[in-house]
Amino acid sequence: MICQRCLELVVLPIQSECDYAVVKEGADTQSLPKGYDVLEVGEDPLDLMALVEDELLLALPIVPAHAHEDCQQPAGLEEPESSEDEVPRSNPFSVLAQLKRDPNV
Repeated sequence: MICQRCLELVVLPIQSECDYAVVKEGADTQSLPKGYDVLEVGEDPLDLMALVEDELLLALPIVPAHAHEDCQQPAGLEEPESSEDEVPRSNPFSVLAQLKRDPNV
């Protein structure tokens, strides 16, 4: 996976615990213990690969990222240093602030 902060590869452990009760289609599921997900199996065989894939996708983090102390900011994203030759800019909205203060407008 790609870290969304530094855009480098990140390896994250994935842990998922699933409890399933496999029953025939139309069977009574009221007698099953609480906390089990019900998998109804009909004439078609159960696709375990698809089931495992779905569980792994659900266990993935929404935004993969390194821990804050391990993450390096990508090159080129540093704040540019201001030079002494740079002319200070005036705020273009300062005129609006003056208009807001002036009761005659």
